[in-house]
Amino acid sequence: MIEWMQTHRKWLVITIWIATIAFVGAGFVGWGQFQFGKKTSTIAKVKDTEITIQDWQNAYNNLFDRVNQQLGGKLDEATAKKLGLQKEALDIAIQQGILRQYAKDLGLYVTDNDIAKKILEVFKNKQNYENYLKNTGQKAKDFENNLRKQLLVEKLLKYLNLKPQKTEIMTIASALYNADNLDIKVINKNNIKVDVDENEIKKYWEKNKNKYLSQNQYKIMIETIPLEGDVSEEELKKYYNENKLNYKNEKGEILSFEKAKNQVKIDYLAHKLKKKAIIAYKNLKNSKGNYKIITVNENNKLIPFDKMQILKNNGYLKPFVYNQQYITAKLIEELKPTPLPFEKVKNIVIKDYINEMSSKKLIEIANKALQNFKGKNIGYVTKYDFNKIKNLPPNLAEMFLMNVFISQKPKSVIFLPNKNNPEYAVLYNIREQKLLDEKEYEKNKKLVYNLTQSVINNELYNDLLNKLKNKYTIVKYIKDNG
Repeated sequence: MIEWMQTHRKWLVITIWIATIAFVGAGFVGWGQFQFGKKTSTIAKVKDTEITIQDWQNAYNNLFDRVNQQLGGKLDEATAKKLGLQKEALDIAIQQGILRQYAKDLGLYVTDNDIAKKILEVFKNKQNYENYLKNTGQKAKDFENNLRKQLLVEKLLKYLNLKPQKTEIMTIASALYNADNLDIKVINKNNIKVDVDENEIKKYWEKNKNKYLSQNQYKIMIETIPLEGDVSEEELKKYYNENKLNYKNEKGEILSFEKAKNQVKIDYLAHKLKKKAIIAYKNLKNSKGNYKIITVNENNKLIPFDKMQILKNNGYLKPFVYNQQYITAKLIEELKPTPLPFEKVKNIVIKDYINEMSSKKLIEIANKALQNFKGKNIGYVTKYDFNKIKNLPPNLAEMFLMNVFISQKPKSVIFLPNKNNPEYAVLYNIREQKLLDEKEYEKNKKLVYNLTQSVINNELYNDLLNKLKNKYTIVKYIKDNG
């Protein structure tokens, strides 16, 4: 196995998760979608190494914390379930079990002294350690058993760690910091003049009129009942006293009657007129009552957007209070969009016409200019030197360089952000190439070394796991019902 690991190397960058020693006290999540076997404390077994539900929980806690950080602290359990973190954590826990078993087979083990050293390194003294156990509700035996497992994996990975060879480092460095000596010319679409002819604009509209449609409209029956009527001060005070918890300021303090009076009146009238509104709704369903027939867009001032969605889906709208009146409605017909008259959309059509014609002209001009291209020399650039590209926004300059370095053509034109609707055309010619920009490499030597080490060890880790999965019998005592 060791001989296989020393010779089996592929150049493939992968992403892995290696267990870290995380001293975080967290409660158990629900494993409702999983069915456990008889021995619920053990979820799987690799040869004679057991993977416990606590191992699974620890893997889940670490994974949840990592994803939560990536999402800016907005991850909740429901989202975690949708993302499949429970299943991923189970896979991680089993992977760690496989590595522990392999470490045992190699004769590796963790001593009590190793445990004590790590505890002292993290907690500094015994008092801090005991306080931590007390605060997180853990027993020293359980904590140290979990730590022993993690340190065993850590020992294995340290034992297997490969140091990159010079050729490997330089291969990665060349991929990162190869450089081209470029001549470039930037053509901006905004500098291209397009003649606007009325007849051509109309032809363009005729050809594309289905792009310029009216909004969806809805023919509806609607009845409104204004919140009006005479009410006494006594009635309002009585209603306020019965419902005063509904009237609070931003701090959550109950408003006085005088401060809440206007809203109290609206609410009281809504309460009094509710029966009348329900009757109007029932009549409207049968096309009876004091309704009006009107046509409205999805976005209108009479009915809020969310209520329009209900009306569209259900065909009816139960009474609700809006703008100091009850509103109830019934959908008669949905009117599909139709092409708008030319005069109504003329300005938009002109803008689209100019954009399309200038894009076509840009492509023509750039392709023609490429035949006898003489650009400005910007010297040697790597794929990271977007600040050397003038007359382009930084994001497009970066996109341009990335395209140059993946292109097989020494001389070409790149349209940005894309060829379908370009804003810029950048012509380029590669005069010379360097497999490695020595200055950039020297500035980032440590980074390149670490990246190379990560690449070869990540691939080793990945291949090792696949090899061990075939070597060991893995028994699961858990079934996914999700």
